[in-house]
Amino acid sequence: MVRTSKAAQTSQSKAIEKPTEEFIYTELYNTICERQLLPKTKLGEAMLAEHYGVSRTIIRQVLQRLAGDRLVKLEPNRGAFVAHLTLKEAQQIYEAWRLVEAAIIREVVKTITPEQIASLRKLITAERKACDAEDYPLLTRLSMQFHTQLANLCSNQFLSRFLKELIPQTALAYFYEVKKMPVCMKDEHGEILDLIESGDEEAAVAAAKRHLDGIEAALNAQASLDQQASLVDKLKLRVPSLS
Repeated sequence: MVRTSKAAQTSQSKAIEKPTEEFIYTELYNTICERQLLPKTKLGEAMLAEHYGVSRTIIRQVLQRLAGDRLVKLEPNRGAFVAHLTLKEAQQIYEAWRLVEAAIIREVVKTITPEQIASLRKLITAERKACDAEDYPLLTRLSMQFHTQLANLCSNQFLSRFLKELIPQTALAYFYEVKKMPVCMKDEHGEILDLIESGDEEAAVAAAKRHLDGIEAALNAQASLDQQASLVDKLKLRVPSLS
């Protein structure tokens, strides 16, 4: 009788292991935040269940969680859709972002350590590499991460939590393809960090405001959208072996 070694059995088990709810949630969360899925895109339970090789119950739980994050809208008798914002709602989000981040920066200027500055500089370096490589999904994720990592340095947990909940909502405010998104050529995050490191509180706040003003101004930009691609094509995801 042929026996399979324990190592081979473990390898086979990993190869057929299905993605967990957390894995699928993270993939969809990131895909929406990276703006690879347009607002109002339908998230069909059956299609997603087939795509990931899991039950519709797991997909339903994932969609409920994303709805709790306000990234997905659940409509009775219609299903789940990527949420969307009106231009006015988007402008209100950026107004709130400017106010909260200004308060965070004023505190962080007084408390930031060399180690924290080094960590943020490493993130900015990765962001510039993504920009040079025209990897717009990664660039979008790293750009958001800069602001959330800055928020993490704030000792006021309510300011920090509010900003980290607010930032992902901006992914629902863009009305053009990822590849046509405007990308700041200046290293604006680097400028903000330089001013924080120098201790110039007001200049750092002003630089952050200019940065967000520029992003908000792009909300008025319109570009043709690729409505023909299927949801699976838009996801551009593969379910890897969870080894």
